[in-house]
Amino acid sequence: MKPDFLLHLQKNWPLAVIVAGLMIYIPIALVSGVFYTNQGWIARSNEPDRYWRWVLLFCTLLAVSLAALFGSYYLGKAR
Repeated sequence: MKPDFLLHLQKNWPLAVIVAGLMIYIPIALVSGVFYTNQGWIARSNEPDRYWRWVLLFCTLLAVSLAALFGSYYLGKAR
């Protein structure tokens, strides 16, 4: 990794932590088949529609967070 990118991650640490957390949590939820929420767990075998809705929501959050993190890096670098 480039040193200036690491500096960018340090300056934007809350977003970097969110991205890291989502990148860890989504595969865990996919492999285990259980999505844990603050209102209890959702099993893929019991409630597949609700499970996949949550997985899709978190994948969308990850995509938006990654776009914001990398977009701010490349747009800030262009100045």
